[in-house]
Amino acid sequence: MKKRGILNPAICSLLAELGHLDELLIVDAGYPLPPDGHVIDLTLTPGIPRFLDVLKAIADELVIEAVTVPSEIHDYSPEMYQQILNVLGSDIDVDEEPHHEFKEKGLEAKGIIRTGEFTPYASTRVLCGSPF
Repeated sequence: MKKRGILNPAICSLLAELGHLDELLIVDAGYPLPPDGHVIDLTLTPGIPRFLDVLKAIADELVIEAVTVPSEIHDYSPEMYQQILNVLGSDIDVDEEPHHEFKEKGLEAKGIIRTGEFTPYASTRVLCGSPF
């Protein structure tokens, strides 16, 4: 058994499969899931697990080059946006795009992790980096 870090075997497997410039979505409970995507659905109850907890766990294990968030997060969930910046720190670029573009580009993601988050637009598209 692992001593620390992410314990969920599906997430561990997905993270191990990701390479440089692959994309991973971490999304809220209301995000529309593609019928044929690699989805890991963690939803339990509203707010559990929280989006920020999942993002932090992923950020602790994955080399992240950049993330993209829906631009609407500023108007609907400005506190969540600030918390995302706090979790990621200043070394990771945070880009924005309209939600409809975010969803379209998300169809190309290698995997999707859905959280129980009920905060509007609490979603990120993670661009994987390289440790070297």
